[in-house]
Amino acid sequence: MDRWINSPWVARIIALLLASMMWMAVNLEAEPEAAMDSTQPVFIDGVKLEVYYDSDQFEVVKVPQTVKVALESNNPFYRHNFIPPDSYEVYVDLRGQGKGTHRVNVQYRGFPEEAKVGIIPNQVDVTLEEKKTVEKEVQVETLGQVAPGYTAGEPIVKPFRVLVKVPESRVDDIALVKATVNLDQATETIKTTVPLKVVDKAGNEIDKVEVNPLTVGVEVPVTSPFVKVPIKLNLVNELPDGYSLASVQMNTEEATVYGPKEVIDPAKLSTYPGPEIDLSKITSDHLVQLKMPLLDKIVKVDPDYLQVSLKVVKSSTKRLERVPIRVTGLSENTEARVLSADGKELSTIDFDVIGAAEILQQMKLDDVQVVADVSNLPPGVHEVALNYIYNQPDYLKTGPTALKTVTVEITNKQR
Repeated sequence: MDRWINSPWVARIIALLLASMMWMAVNLEAEPEAAMDSTQPVFIDGVKLEVYYDSDQFEVVKVPQTVKVALESNNPFYRHNFIPPDSYEVYVDLRGQGKGTHRVNVQYRGFPEEAKVGIIPNQVDVTLEEKKTVEKEVQVETLGQVAPGYTAGEPIVKPFRVLVKVPESRVDDIALVKATVNLDQATETIKTTVPLKVVDKAGNEIDKVEVNPLTVGVEVPVTSPFVKVPIKLNLVNELPDGYSLASVQMNTEEATVYGPKEVIDPAKLSTYPGPEIDLSKITSDHLVQLKMPLLDKIVKVDPDYLQVSLKVVKSSTKRLERVPIRVTGLSENTEARVLSADGKELSTIDFDVIGAAEILQQMKLDDVQVVADVSNLPPGVHEVALNYIYNQPDYLKTGPTALKTVTVEITNKQR
């Protein structure tokens, strides 16, 4: 007997029986608790409450934002892992309802079919307010300043009126509909598409508002500094022999020149050159329309194009007599005499002037100067070119027989 009790196999069998009894005791006590737990609901807080309604006519102005969901299920997956929020929805349906406050049942969908679902609260009050549409003029708000010297003009808005739909109670809150444009350091006209904002009297943006259209086109003219100066004709070469200009007319005598202040300073820009017109092949009346040149650093010239009408006639000749010769360019300590070919002093000359008959008929002696320029010449005898200067240089030219040069004697003044 003692040998059987002291056997290691008997000890092992007894240990196994005791372990089995302990396992059964623990599990038999836990099962009623587990069964009881399976009947306890799981609560999901902060579930968003969706609202379905006629959003074209009404706006929701009062509704609970969230509700609580109570979920019962014997499926441990739903108890411990819950349900993905995007798989279910809790909502109220007010489609077909008019304005006012309505008490409606809270509905749900997307939960497991075997689960018991409860919504807390199961009814809610929802207030619908009718929308009103009003027409408002768009006002432009500008930010920043254009570049120094430039000027921003009045904004142009297209369309300048828009439709605003808001809950009826907020119609009087609308102060203005604005479009904001940034002018910071602008040097040219701004053209942009701008989203609209509806703001109240305090300048705060109003929510739950619909604007049609959502955006508008805004143009803000930005002009540079400008100056108005006469246009100087730019006639090059001469008409063919036998032809003269009787008149030249431009569609405008003045140009508006835009550019930086230092460039269009009147001290630097007293006239503006017109487009170049080559006379060398013109033998009859001529009408041209040419683009105005854009000088360096000039932003814009108005007009863009210049129209010039040239009246061309057969040339006539007029003889001018005893026209004084002027000597220019002498220093303070020198004097000069103009000498003829035989060495006699020459103070006047005779010569022919070629031009249109009507121009020559009106020409007077003081409309022309004959000048010998001796600038930088030392005392002595010099051959000096004669310059024939006319008040109407585009219309007149000197005849071919006129003196081209004269002899000038320069001497120091006697003290």
